[in-house]
Amino acid sequence: MASGRLSREMRVSTRSGILVVLIGCVFCMSLTPTAQAAPTANTVLVGVYVLNVGEIDLRTGSYTIDFYLSMRCPTAGCNFGSFEFMNGRASSIRLEENTTTEKFWRIQANLYENMDLHQYPFDSHALLIEIEDQSLTKQNLTYQPDPTYSGIDPSIVVAGWSVAGWAQSVVNHYYQVYNETYSRYVFSLILDREPMSAVAIFIPVLLLTFVSLMATLMYGDVSSVFEARILLSGSLLIAAVLFQLTLDSGLPRLGYLTFADWFMITTYFVMTGGLVSGILVLNYHHRRDAAKLKRIHHYSRRLLPLLAVALYSLVFLLLA
Repeated sequence: MASGRLSREMRVSTRSGILVVLIGCVFCMSLTPTAQAAPTANTVLVGVYVLNVGEIDLRTGSYTIDFYLSMRCPTAGCNFGSFEFMNGRASSIRLEENTTTEKFWRIQANLYENMDLHQYPFDSHALLIEIEDQSLTKQNLTYQPDPTYSGIDPSIVVAGWSVAGWAQSVVNHYYQVYNETYSRYVFSLILDREPMSAVAIFIPVLLLTFVSLMATLMYGDVSSVFEARILLSGSLLIAAVLFQLTLDSGLPRLGYLTFADWFMITTYFVMTGGLVSGILVLNYHHRRDAAKLKRIHHYSRRLLPLLAVALYSLVFLLLA
């Protein structure tokens, strides 16, 4: 009987120990901060409908766009967050519709973009509208393109440009310094320069080149004819330089050559050839070397036009 009583006492002691351990665990859990559940992504449909485009300044890469911005969510009570423009600022913004599932704004924004001018004046550009939430990361808010409420108004007219189309996308933008990723909505309005607007830029240069080539036909028995030829060629070369300065005044300082730059370099090469030939002809006229004078005059008035056509064609074939 003593052994049975001892066995019962051991079982009671064991149960008491287990109970004490359980109470201790519950007490420790009450003191430990409760881990929060990971936030779920909140999907918002974003749409942009462009109404008008203001002046495009190639020098600063800035432009003004007037548009409607819509945000929709599939369920009531979703968090729209607080958006901002990542490539500019809104000059005016008006909330026109505000419900639990949809918000609608009329916005005019001053935006900017790093424009690629390699093909200027045959350039094309994508005018971007980039939207990102101010504080909600991708884990809390995810944008999604909304084709239903996106597009461009058919009445849009941009002087000197033709509207080639539009596109929209959503990218994940990672900020390394903060170790955070944000969902960014991007709307692109694609513009192509009007062909006639681009060709009109080169008409004065081609006219100067034509007159410079015509100057190679000047020939006579007196030195005043050749002096007039040199004066005309030099004046046309200076006029071409001044024209390029005017042409580049609307562009920023670039670290590369544009199509217009290559075109003007070709023009300088042709005009310099005409000027050099005129100087050589005058030099041999003073030396009374009629044979060399006629040879230089013969080749210059035939080769320089062919050289001009070949070089201009090469520039357009390779760069345009």
